[in-house]
Amino acid sequence: MENKTEKISEIQDDLEETSAVIDYTESTNKYKKKLIRKTSVVFLSTVIILITRFLKYAPFDIIISSTLFLGLLLVSVLLGIAILIYLVSTKNLVETEKINKNYQKLHSTFDLVSVVPLFMAFISIINSFIVSPATVVGQSMEPTFYEGEDLVMMHITKNYHRFDVIVLKTNGGEYYLKRIIGLPGETVKIDHSVVYINGSAIDEPFIDEDNVYTYCNSSHVTVCEFNVPEGSYFVMGDNREHSLDSRFDELGFVTEEQLYGTVVFKFNNIFRSSLN
Repeated sequence: MENKTEKISEIQDDLEETSAVIDYTESTNKYKKKLIRKTSVVFLSTVIILITRFLKYAPFDIIISSTLFLGLLLVSVLLGIAILIYLVSTKNLVETEKINKNYQKLHSTFDLVSVVPLFMAFISIINSFIVSPATVVGQSMEPTFYEGEDLVMMHITKNYHRFDVIVLKTNGGEYYLKRIIGLPGETVKIDHSVVYINGSAIDEPFIDEDNVYTYCNSSHVTVCEFNVPEGSYFVMGDNREHSLDSRFDELGFVTEEQLYGTVVFKFNNIFRSSLN
């Protein structure tokens, strides 16, 4: 029994000695590289999001306009900074088991967190160059769009056509939802509620003809004519009696630079930007 006990004791001693000399440097450095790579993704994603803040479609960016998303981004950045500080402060202890386990835990936690800014950057890029959401405010586009309805506008193309529903920015900085009626170089005539393009009456199935009368302006003038300049568009709301549009000097003709995109569909959006 004594011999067996001695052998067991010797084995235990050998195991303790072996354990004491294990070097975790290689394993720890692997986690360190992964953490540095993930923090780099967080910081790069943050820079991309901040850059999109200065682009044309920033007012419709659901990331920049959302307190929730900005809060998540801030948490990710602060956590990334904290991790980098910790990596620097423990750079001479990478051979220890404790630091190795700490790096493992940080990697597991940050693995999920680092995805959030990347996702946000992707959404910001989509909003900046392809499509953006918005919410209708006001009644100028009834019965096509009602107040509170959500929509998506596509701004990847600059090919605008007659009857496209578009988003525009006024000289005063407001965003309107209107419909293109007159194209560049055309003549738009309103004659007793009938709209003519280059002398031909157009069919407008999107307006409520029984309840809406198309006047020339707020003075209820019934006959008028507008010559659309090149590079500009004549727009009106579908609810003609409650729409500030190209019939009025306050808006006038709309240039291509003022157009923000074509509405492609409605949807239920919880992150809202407003359009009149």
